[in-house]
Formats: sequence, structure tokens, C-alpha cells
Amino acid sequence: MLSEGIAESLQQGLGNKATVTASFTRGHGSLKVAWAEGEGDVASAGGIRFHLCTSGATGIAPVQSIPTTAAQWLLYNPIGSGVSMFFDELGSWLVSGTAGAGATLLYALCNNQQLPTSRPATSVANVILENANPNSKRGSRLIAQTNQTLLGNLLSWKPLAWMNPAGTLVGQTQMINQDVRGKIMLTPDSGIALAVISPTGTSPLFAPTGIHREYDFPGE
Repeated sequence: MLSEGIAESLQQGLGNKATVTASFTRGHGSLKVAWAEGEGDVASAGGIRFHLCTSGATGIAPVQSIPTTAAQWLLYNPIGSGVSMFFDELGSWLVSGTAGAGATLLYALCNNQQLPTSRPATSVANVILENANPNSKRGSRLIAQTNQTLLGNLLSWKPLAWMNPAGTLVGQTQMINQDVRGKIMLTPDSGIALAVISPTGTSPLFAPTGIHREYDFPGE
């Protein structure tokens, strides 16, 4: 049996339109639409992938015990954004000071009943959400804000990434999980709370980093 069809490239962002002939691979029945395509190519080209940059932002000091309702950072998808956000990479890094020996980055997903009563409307100063395609005119809807008080004690804090004992080698002062790959998502009016647990060190301050995609559908 011969099946023919047309597969179009992602239309968001640049608005480019390209078509290829779709075919079924021999023996397995899977749909083949490109000879070679790296992971993330289409999302980046379509202008829906964003990098969270906090190199100029003021970080937050770590805590020494698991938090209850205090989020050092909140990544928020605002109500009415019209997009769903899928995170591929998420972490935290030392922006100033000297970290103590080792750290753990915790995260908690927040629904609309757990978010602060007054939702953040803008990101904290010097947070940049950079489009992975520098020629795309599409901007991110994500808001990154600090020191947010969440509602209720039903948050499920989970470890996301770890930091090696403090030192001078690259990688010893950052905690980044590069294997999220869409396993964490935010629909409108939901958020990700972040908190770093670490020894006090010498005035260490941490800020988040991440990579996510935004699709023009709100989800459920």
C-alpha cells in the first residue's frame, strides 16, 4: 500500500513555510519527514524556544532546610498568556559569593490554588528571556520573580539538581538538570517554585537558568 501526504514545517515565529513529502519507513511503519534533523532544530527555527538568562540579576541566598511555602524564585506562566510552556533544561547557578560545600536545588509545581494571592506581573530586574532564534520577533511570556510566598502546605518539593562541593573547577558552582526534556510543563496561571538548600558559605547568591518552549495552545 502506498500512502502519500504533505508535512508542513512549524509556522510560528519566522512564518517560513516549507513542505516535504512524507513517506513511511520500510518495515517499521514510522513516518519519515526529513533525512536529517537534530533534536530541537524545528523549535529553535520556529522561534518558540527561549533561554532564561540571569547573569545580571541579583541572586537569592540558600536555606538550610526544606521550605514550606517560601519560594526563592517563581517561574510563572501568567493567566491569559495563551501558551503552554515545556521545559527542557532547568537549574540554578552561583551568581555571587562563595558557596558552601554542596547544594541541592528543589522544585515544586504550583497550581492556581497554590500561587501567591498577588500574581507577579513582571520579571525581577535584569532577567532576560532570549529567543533561541536571534531573528525571531517572538517574545517569551514567562515571568521570573523572587521571594514569593505560596499558599498552603501541600507543595511537593522534589530534588531537581545537585552541586558538587564548592571549588574553583567549572561545574562546581552550578546545578543544572539537562534531562528535563519536556517532562515539566506550565499551563496558564501555574508556576514552578525553586529553592536551593546549601550550607551558608560566604554570602552565596543563586539564580535560575533554563531552556523552555512555548506553544500557542493553553492546555487544560
